Amino acid sequence: MAFPVMNLWGLCLRFRKQLLMLYKPKHEIMKRVALFLLALAIPALMMAQNDAIDKLINKYKGQEGVTVVNVGPELFQIIKGMNIENLDEKDLPLDKVSSVRILTIEDNEKLANVNFYDELKNDFDISNLQEVLTVDDGGEVVRMWMKNDGGKVKEFLLIVGGDDNVLIHITGDFNMSDLEGLAESFGDDIDIHL
Repeated sequence: MAFPVMNLWGLCLRFRKQLLMLYKPKHEIMKRVALFLLALAIPALMMAQNDAIDKLINKYKGQEGVTVVNVGPELFQIIKGMNIENLDEKDLPLDKVSSVRILTIEDNEKLANVNFYDELKNDFDISNLQEVLTVDDGGEVVRMWMKNDGGKVKEFLLIVGGDDNVLIHITGDFNMSDLEGLAESFGDDIDIHL
């Protein structure tokens, strides 16, 4: 177990930071908040609603200035089966993650007037989800929803729309206590200045 899973996540976050540096985004705070929320929510889960999210991801996938990350359960199972030395199940309970999907726009100038929230709000059925965070700041909208079932988080959705656009969709079967170790492990990788 020589390669800890959190190093894999840290590597992904560091790669994203490098992309952000290349494009010199104007609104670093919102992007950092979104990454921090991802770190807190990685141990969450998602279920339905895939059609609207798939439609949005497919619309922007492959365009310059857009980053799409799609991690399926197979990768989590492969990592778990690798007997990685420093893998700590409390940091990232691999058997509890079904999928992680992330869509971000890194180059706001090339994709001006895009707003993920506006594009999804009419097509996405949130009746099964509980809204846990709402931020409206001028042209920026942040919404976070979770689907809980018997103390387990089944689905997590974060949408940032406006000047910065981020979509994070996670499905699985987590306890809320799974979030603590994950948030601690990301503490050094995510720098938030509010």
